[in-house]
Amino acid sequence: MELTYTNAGGESITLKQSRPYFLTKIDGTGNVRQTVNTFKAPEQDGAFYISSTLDMRNITLEGTVIADTPDEAYTRRQSFLQIFSPKLHGTLLYRGRQIACVVEEAGFTVSTRQRIPNFFVSLLCPSPFFETPEEVRQELASWIPLFGFALEIPENGMELGMRQPSQIITVDNIGDVSCGCEILFRALGTVTNPELLNMDTGEYIRLLTTMSAGDELQVYTHFAGKRVVSVNGSTVTNAFSLLDTGSVFFQLSKGINTLRYDASVNMELLEVSIFYRPQFLGV
Repeated sequence: MELTYTNAGGESITLKQSRPYFLTKIDGTGNVRQTVNTFKAPEQDGAFYISSTLDMRNITLEGTVIADTPDEAYTRRQSFLQIFSPKLHGTLLYRGRQIACVVEEAGFTVSTRQRIPNFFVSLLCPSPFFETPEEVRQELASWIPLFGFALEIPENGMELGMRQPSQIITVDNIGDVSCGCEILFRALGTVTNPELLNMDTGEYIRLLTTMSAGDELQVYTHFAGKRVVSVNGSTVTNAFSLLDTGSVFFQLSKGINTLRYDASVNMELLEVSIFYRPQFLGV
């Protein structure tokens, strides 16, 4: 049983079953409550189910500070409270999954019998989902390298790379629920109206513009974080106005998603990458 908490200031602390912060209990990582919305008509038996949403997650930590002297225990206590500051949000890493959280309460009690400071921390997670620490990257349209070292080039030449032959790729969302993603369109030359189609749902994202070599367009489909930006060198600008009116900020469903990229002109000069973090209901 080991976890690491890192606050927004970059300070981190590891709690495990050893010195100096001995973790004795962690609760709230394996279950989450939901709110069920229903409608009841007059004189109706039961009710109509409308929808349900997951509540925020509450994770509690309990343990003991182990020190050789009272002065060391006091120093450990100060460091503990500084890192678990209620003024800073943070990230909890547990069993290879992370979750964003804020400190609701952090404090100490001292056992009159053992004179050992015991800590208690309550973390509130606005989003109840655990995520993978690293983003998953999938290349939908890219160049495949065909050489390695040691390298010997024959007299008649050789291919150094090959264009990925298919417009279609499957993306496996290993999480428990659907998740948003970042879609990156990169132009190697003049490209008109790049798009990405979810073949399972028919939903698509199309940008009505002509891209030049080196231009990048980034589309974010995350809930409460939907946006479109244009990147040209070091300049980043809002490009929401380029979005086709029929476009949908689609989510990646749990399991296999089949995606296809396209463009009105020069599709072969378009590179498409997708970034996402699978989300889990518990660990």
